[in-house]
Amino acid sequence: MFQAMSFTDYGVSPGNLNDFWRTQTFHERFDDLDAPVFIDSGGFKLMNSNTFGDAPEEGGVPNEWGLYTDPKSILGLQLDFGADIVATLDYPIPPRLKEEEKVERMNRSIDSAVECLQILDDPGLLEERFEVNKRAAKRLRQQKKDEEEPGVYVALHGHDYETVSWYVGNFIERVEDVDADTSFEGFAIGSLVPLRDSVRTLVDIVQGAKDAIPESRADEIGIHVFGVGGKQVGLLSLLGVDSFDCSTHMQTARYKKYLHPDTWVHHELDELDDHLDPDGAFPCDLPNCTLCTEESVGYEEMVNLLNSDMSRTATMERKENGKPIKSDYYALLARHNFEVYNRELREVRKKIDEGKLLEHVIDFAREHDDIKRGLKNAQVRDKRLRKDLESRGAYDLLPGSNLNSDQMKLSEWGAGADESFDTQRISLKYSPGDFNVLSQSYTPPSDREILLVIPCSQKKPYSESRTHSVLFDKLSHRTSNIHKVTISGMYGPVPEECERQQPVTEYDYVLAKEDTDQIKLVTNRLTEYLNRFGDRFDHVLGYVTSKTYRQVTEDSFERYGRGTVFPRDPTALQLTEFFRNDNIDELISFIDEQTTSHS
Repeated sequence: MFQAMSFTDYGVSPGNLNDFWRTQTFHERFDDLDAPVFIDSGGFKLMNSNTFGDAPEEGGVPNEWGLYTDPKSILGLQLDFGADIVATLDYPIPPRLKEEEKVERMNRSIDSAVECLQILDDPGLLEERFEVNKRAAKRLRQQKKDEEEPGVYVALHGHDYETVSWYVGNFIERVEDVDADTSFEGFAIGSLVPLRDSVRTLVDIVQGAKDAIPESRADEIGIHVFGVGGKQVGLLSLLGVDSFDCSTHMQTARYKKYLHPDTWVHHELDELDDHLDPDGAFPCDLPNCTLCTEESVGYEEMVNLLNSDMSRTATMERKENGKPIKSDYYALLARHNFEVYNRELREVRKKIDEGKLLEHVIDFAREHDDIKRGLKNAQVRDKRLRKDLESRGAYDLLPGSNLNSDQMKLSEWGAGADESFDTQRISLKYSPGDFNVLSQSYTPPSDREILLVIPCSQKKPYSESRTHSVLFDKLSHRTSNIHKVTISGMYGPVPEECERQQPVTEYDYVLAKEDTDQIKLVTNRLTEYLNRFGDRFDHVLGYVTSKTYRQVTEDSFERYGRGTVFPRDPTALQLTEFFRNDNIDELISFIDEQTTSHS
């Protein structure tokens, strides 16, 4: 699995993208690559980036990459990379998105999928407006001649049964209307990553897709799920999912979490002592897990190194001397977590071959409450599944088996929305012009000595987010002397008094390093805010550990002429450093020193 837009995360420049990366396919470049390459469109990344906007012919602004949020542009890139399977360009739906925008984005995804099939029918369409696609068009013509053009998975979105069913039916109807010769292999369900901990919701969505596929085509149209795997593989396979991709094993490793191979519990690496065997080895016998089979990997050494604040120089010295560095241990941890997932995937495939998948899911559900809830939820709509469970005597897994009543209402299990979601609504239609504190009649409070700049959060209002609440809980009584200004990636400075204005509570945007124009706008606005109001404060401070937002803060402070950003020398520029006690303590010590010396 490869995401078309993820190349921006690997140091690829606009120049060598076209001169190097697009000149050979992955299969041509890597001789030992003997597996099919499934290339996603990168729609999720595009949702939070202004870099790849509309093509100039559609009213957009040219960018140095020569790539645009356009089916022709993205498909050309996928073909140049040598995709054996492509997912159509999509417009993901974040949780809590306003209903009218949700419908609009789903329709745009459907339009994009239909256009993708039309382009694959007629390679000449690839070259329209995009000169860089000539190579891709030539390759596609040859593939069609050899009957080897890539398979197509239609990106599918929706957060409940009814919406997903509507999407599938609408797309199939549209394809029949345009009479595209190129067929599609299946549907790839997106927008699932925020929902993956709610198995009941995943069940609802998968059933909505499966039930909407015409019975005559049920065996030929596959279902892929983006960003979901691990524990859910058996249950979702039982319901009709054919393929999975998941990066959770890497994400959890970044936070130093070890997935226990027997219990499926993610343990903090620091707290794993009680689960080690008498010799201090990890509780794992997975054959391909290097972490657990390598005698040279010591638990204590690993923990100490990952918890250390090691400089770049010290890291390079260890590497030159052949000693493990942090990246080595993170990789081993990620590989272990992956192998736990991989073991379950192999077991599911084996049970499918043996015709014993249901028995496997029954055993697994009895060991894991979340899978049990999902299995019960699935039976509300799938009466055949309920009969199959009854025939195997699995009465403890039937809906209502643990309730006072034997009857289960659909509203109790099937509506799809997880009860943990809050009611905050968001919109993707906001632009920087919808809020600008510099255009308002605004004056900061006069009774604070410290101006503290910190980055925005996904949760709104900012003050209720985990990042802001953790920091301000630690600051304790000092907050009465602090005026907080949040850096919004969309709007620039947002004083704490303005956090609950509608454009601020409803927008959803993350400032990315590729969005150079937006970075400039945010930096200019923060600089102007400091020029206007900075002299009202004795101290101008920032607490920022995310790379792009720190760049904005440091550049603004430099242009203003004063200000200190904490932590002064961060181990890494990433969100996890925001919560590190040593970093927060550094900020608190500075505030206490300045307050004491002033008094």
